[in-house]
Amino acid sequence: MRIFCLLLSLSLSGVLLAPASYAQNDSGSKYTFNDGPYIFYENGLSIARWVRNGQLETDTLRAGAPMKIEAGVSASFNPAYLHTDGSFEPSLETTFKGVDKIAAVSDIHGQYEVLLKLLQVHHIVDDGGNWAFGQGHLVVVGDVFDRGDEVTEILWLIHKLEQQAEQANGKVHYLLGNHEVMVLQGDLRYINKKYRYTSASMRLPYNEIFGPDTYLGRWLRSKPIAISINKTAFVHAGFSQQYLQLGLSNEQLNETFRERIIGQPEDSILAKPLLRVLYDEQGPIWYRGYFDEGFTKTQAQAILRQIRKKNIVVGHTSFEAIVSLFRNKIIGIDSSIKFGKSGEILLYENKHFYRGTLAGERVPLK
Repeated sequence: MRIFCLLLSLSLSGVLLAPASYAQNDSGSKYTFNDGPYIFYENGLSIARWVRNGQLETDTLRAGAPMKIEAGVSASFNPAYLHTDGSFEPSLETTFKGVDKIAAVSDIHGQYEVLLKLLQVHHIVDDGGNWAFGQGHLVVVGDVFDRGDEVTEILWLIHKLEQQAEQANGKVHYLLGNHEVMVLQGDLRYINKKYRYTSASMRLPYNEIFGPDTYLGRWLRSKPIAISINKTAFVHAGFSQQYLQLGLSNEQLNETFRERIIGQPEDSILAKPLLRVLYDEQGPIWYRGYFDEGFTKTQAQAILRQIRKKNIVVGHTSFEAIVSLFRNKIIGIDSSIKFGKSGEILLYENKHFYRGTLAGERVPLK
């Protein structure tokens, strides 16, 4: 893989990077915080921008030259993992078989510290935040964005772990949830106040910081909506009967979002019946029907027969802990990480599912 010939002027290893803060300064007129970096492609140049202590910093990237970013801006960014040309092939492979170890987490919503602790105590990453899961697969089932104030740190962590996992013959899958799609579509109602200051500093709407001419924007647009591993389907919200009537494969679903929904005007999406189903509350990034009081085991079995799987893992609908319906036919893994106080990770090993707690416990899921 081609890699940027960019190195920090000081090593990030062993350096404790301070989390972002945005308390008012003595004058009471300005918030100080750290955010970034974000990389933009403008007039043939690659330009990095970040905020350090509330001040916008900029560096034009040149091969072989160190990036002038200060330690402390990001807890997870490492320029050694940047792709040289900022291009990303879409994730076309949607079916993975013969995987012995799986971990899945969802709805992180900017809570980097909770995510990192979950990954560390369950040995997905080591104490330095580097891949330690060998040939295992980690699935992030959507909703990294919105609410919390460490979204960028999570994005750069996932970006790094993807490449480290590949080197170990493992895999990281980042599935898009409704909040990723909302931000890419310019629906910014849930972004943290910090990112409104980032947006103001860069004089850009927040969604344009992830536009198609940005590094992270291109990376996000390459991500899928749904995949399957072994006999388990993973999707942010779920597959409704209305969605299943469309008869789309995961490959077709992912391509449709990538080519016909993300970046398109909402009125044109809603004008097309197929796209409207994908985009609305019956679609795979918004559906909540599995957890309705009237949802039955018979309905779950019918859905699983249609998709030819034994289990469906979803996020989106929040609980205090990971929940199982009908002996793991439906597993809901949104464990309210978004509040920043607790959370769980789903683990699969030796053909059994477990709830992984923040204290490092593994509780069999039944």
